Amino acid sequence: MSPFKSSAGRALGKMLEGYKSSDIGKGFGAGSGGSGEDGTANNPFTSISNAYAANAQNGLHYFQKPSVNSGTAFQLRYAEYDNRGWVETFYSIDTTQSTPWDHFLNYAGANIRPTLIDFNLSNGGLDYTSISGSVVTLGTGFNIVDVAITSKSDKTGNGLVATGENQQSALPLIASSDLAGTQAAQCRQALAHFFDGSGQGFSVGGSTGGNVNEDYAAYWSKSGKSPTGPFEIHLGIREGSKTTTEFHLADGNTSPGATYSPNIGWRVDGTHGGSKVGSWSNGTSEKAQQYNIDGGNVLSVWLSDSLT
Repeated sequence: MSPFKSSAGRALGKMLEGYKSSDIGKGFGAGSGGSGEDGTANNPFTSISNAYAANAQNGLHYFQKPSVNSGTAFQLRYAEYDNRGWVETFYSIDTTQSTPWDHFLNYAGANIRPTLIDFNLSNGGLDYTSISGSVVTLGTGFNIVDVAITSKSDKTGNGLVATGENQQSALPLIASSDLAGTQAAQCRQALAHFFDGSGQGFSVGGSTGGNVNEDYAAYWSKSGKSPTGPFEIHLGIREGSKTTTEFHLADGNTSPGATYSPNIGWRVDGTHGGSKVGSWSNGTSEKAQQYNIDGGNVLSVWLSDSLT
């Protein structure tokens, strides 16, 4: 007598007869996505896409690349968003206006363009116990192609959906979706290289003497928001000159060449300064205090190795 009483059971039995014992379990939700990796310390993900293919849950997972952390597996906070995987590599809770220059920008020699450097690492990954923030640079090995900027209500929060301040629901800013201009794609890749540590700071949207002065013809434009933009990017360099007072991920004024208080970023200035995230407005005054970067309004940057 067949051990399977029902017709469905007999069908399953016939299917299993075709498998070798070593095949049992394959195709039954192993969650490896074909790589066999599961994000544990002993079996870390070797790419962000592998984590996505394995249906990794939002949260901390182990990753490994020979060029990062001396080849030792380290943890990154992973999230799925927009049908692809992302990892958090930068967060700040530091209200101090000089934070970028104090902690994570490096001008090598006489270079007018800074590079992003590691800051406050814990076993190769971000240190979520820091009272300032943390930055990890992944280098070229992770093939980073996109950048997302968001706010979090807590530094240990998961996901890209903004839980901190979010005026006009403008966050997250996704470089592949929210950069406009004839060189938006080049600007996106430059932003990716800056945040993976392989590129240098750059400036877009600038104007000198009424003439365009920028590295890429690009700007932030958030469709359906008021204002939509354009907002500029100045990463420790502005209109061809080194600056140790302006680090705008998104500046605060829509006029070409005028920045004022950042919507997202830091500026050292008694009138137009501030350390902000979650603002999305056009003006000349410092953005409202509710948008200050702090423990309840965290600036968070995520990277992806996929555009689709």
